[in-house]
Amino acid sequence: MLDADDTGSAEGYPRGRWLIWGVLTLAFMIVYFHRVSPTFIIDRLMVDFEAREGAVLGSLAAIYFYVYVVMQIPTGLLADFWGPRYTITTGMVLAAAGSLAFGAAPTFFHLFLGRFLVGLGVSVVFVCILKALANWFPPTEFSTAAGGIIFMGNLGAIASTTPLALIVDAYGWRAAFAGVGLLSLAVALVCWRLVTDRPASPGAGGRKARRVTPTINKSMVLQVARNPGTWYPFWVLFGLYGTLMAFFGAWGGPYMMQIYGLSRTQAANVMLFVALGMMAGSLSGFLSDRLKMRQKPFLFFVALYVTGWSLLTFWGMARPPLAVLYVLLFIMGAGGGGAAPVLGLTCVKEANPPEISGLAMGTANIGGFLGVSLMQPLMGYILDRNWEGVLLDGVKIYPQEAYFKAFLIGGLVLAATCWTIFLIRDNFSGTSSPQTTPKD
Repeated sequence: MLDADDTGSAEGYPRGRWLIWGVLTLAFMIVYFHRVSPTFIIDRLMVDFEAREGAVLGSLAAIYFYVYVVMQIPTGLLADFWGPRYTITTGMVLAAAGSLAFGAAPTFFHLFLGRFLVGLGVSVVFVCILKALANWFPPTEFSTAAGGIIFMGNLGAIASTTPLALIVDAYGWRAAFAGVGLLSLAVALVCWRLVTDRPASPGAGGRKARRVTPTINKSMVLQVARNPGTWYPFWVLFGLYGTLMAFFGAWGGPYMMQIYGLSRTQAANVMLFVALGMMAGSLSGFLSDRLKMRQKPFLFFVALYVTGWSLLTFWGMARPPLAVLYVLLFIMGAGGGGAAPVLGLTCVKEANPPEISGLAMGTANIGGFLGVSLMQPLMGYILDRNWEGVLLDGVKIYPQEAYFKAFLIGGLVLAATCWTIFLIRDNFSGTSSPQTTPKD
């Protein structure tokens, strides 16, 4: 008779897994807050630090993602061989230090240093969360649990829209980031006290697990690197998540305020619909588990995102009606920020052996953050190239044509990368099963 691990049944798995899940969502809320927060303080930074170059400001936002890219493979190894508890706790302490440094920064260099420490700290969180979920949840619940993490984590993205805008207007951006730094320390303590890497065994009731430290060997790394099931989602994430976060995490706020004439709070209210869409899209994991398929739901959400980005770019040549914009941002969030990470990394997990799932998901996760790290400064560069010399209270005002060209480049990136969705094999079976190179 098969046990719980073999069948993928939830029977026998400790109920305490949902407590672990709840604690991990707190850490992921902090991750998402930092990911999005620069978009509503860029204009303040332009004034306070006399920073005028869009590419430089884009790089400040993107340094978070530069570090993320570099850290994903090490994070996968840490998740597999050091464990989620130690890694996430350490990461949250670093993120707290970075946020406090960012809020107290006397120079632009110190802003970069603070943002770097934040990126270094939060870069280890998501893959370690996925590794913990793989240990605590049966395969038939993994995508649902992962989607739920992203759903709840997007409360952090919501906090970085209207709530952050209101706090910045009332108390300043420095106070906001100091407060988030202190909150990050509190979350680190909760993770340390309550998170356990794995149950002792299915049915163990969540008793403290014995630490198991596997041996790292070259063959494991090569197995991940040679598996096409690792790389097809990599490129889909590069296109979707890269363009979405370039907009949502850096240039969407200035776009709303400059092209539509909205106040900071009004722009944040519109951008909130990206976060709401991300929450809705994260439910794709639940849908995928119930339908017992991965590739077709993934394809649907990719098509949804590409449609939204295309309409944002070409409707009124980058100025769709404001009422329509709410809908476009919602579906873009659902496809690029909700469904893409959930389904993409689930496909990678199921295409690789479970003992190296952290390494595999960390490798594929590079795709999205590499895309963001390139797209944020690239869009800033394009905006600068098409700037007409207009300044308002020390802030560069970009014309509509500049935003159109920046969004058009994003569309070209989508066209170059997202076709790989058709090459992803559907490995859903209730268990993890390696994907190998397709045979003729």
